[in-house]
Amino acid sequence: MWDILRRELLILCHQRRMVFIVLLAAASAYAMLIGTLYMGQTVQSIPVAVCDLDQSALSRQLIRDVASADTYHFVGTTASEAEGEQWLASQKAAAVVVIPSDFAEKFYQGQDVSLGFLQDGANTLEASYASVPMQLIWADWLGRYRAEAIAIHGTPQVQPGAVGLSLRYTANPTQSYLVFYVYGVMLIAAQIGITMSYGLAVQGDSRHGYYRRHGLFRVMAVKIGLYWFCSFLSVLLGIGVLIGLFHLPLYGNLGAVLLLCGAFLFAVENIAGLVALYFRTKLALTQFLVFYSLPAFLISGYIWPEQAMPGIIRFLAWLQPVHYAMADFRQLALTGQSTTWGLHTAILLVVGLTAALVSLKFVK
Repeated sequence: MWDILRRELLILCHQRRMVFIVLLAAASAYAMLIGTLYMGQTVQSIPVAVCDLDQSALSRQLIRDVASADTYHFVGTTASEAEGEQWLASQKAAAVVVIPSDFAEKFYQGQDVSLGFLQDGANTLEASYASVPMQLIWADWLGRYRAEAIAIHGTPQVQPGAVGLSLRYTANPTQSYLVFYVYGVMLIAAQIGITMSYGLAVQGDSRHGYYRRHGLFRVMAVKIGLYWFCSFLSVLLGIGVLIGLFHLPLYGNLGAVLLLCGAFLFAVENIAGLVALYFRTKLALTQFLVFYSLPAFLISGYIWPEQAMPGIIRFLAWLQPVHYAMADFRQLALTGQSTTWGLHTAILLVVGLTAALVSLKFVK
């Protein structure tokens, strides 16, 4: 029995090191990543603005309460709801509190009035974290100021009006998690598919002299082109299924969306080819690529707001090609525009080309 145990340990330590590392560290590594993201039990520094259409002493007090909330980064006030929506579109603010023009008047006359809370619905996780503190602020504010208003007016017969909180969303027409989440899952699935297939193809021929016999540049060009084309067709089909079968919106220019996807696939494909040259076995390579995919998605900024990540996690996110593809894909699909699309597409192309050139130096 001890001989068998010794043999298995030697195989793991010397022939399947990556398998051994994943076996030992997978659970703790994922726990550390998720724990770091949730550190403090709240998303910090969510940018919030106030659109004050009332310009009353009561509205100014509400603004001060929103600005002093620890969970928000207060970015300012505006007297125009259109400007508030523009701040959302430009991502200057993740949410805008809208105080109606007759807020104080209705409140003191005992009429019902609602505060608006306009959010960027393209990121439902961020929207959830933004709305919960506002609901607490609203409840606390309502309780304090109803009591003060009764005392000031001196007559409990004329009760101040009930203040409601109306949650509204932009960039998410169906107001659902499905709309943006499915697009992200589709892209990460495409990443897994192309990295697995291309990585194994590069690794399988790297130690048998195949590249030398048939021409290094020619073989690599065929491999890159074939696997990229197949994966690109898969993404194109996936987008077609989501739009045609599930009626998900795609407001952006289809050409821009496909160019971004193509650059993303090119980048992750060539990084996988470079990584494949390090691993000795198909099992170790496969296990590494599977192990890597979920953390890359979590820190891509697609579902978890980038500004809420700790510094080291944010730095790691900037190193991932998926970071430059996911957010722009979401913005193009759900809003029709992205201010960083051109830059991020160029970054992905440069990353893919660099990885391909470096791979040529190590292929045997």
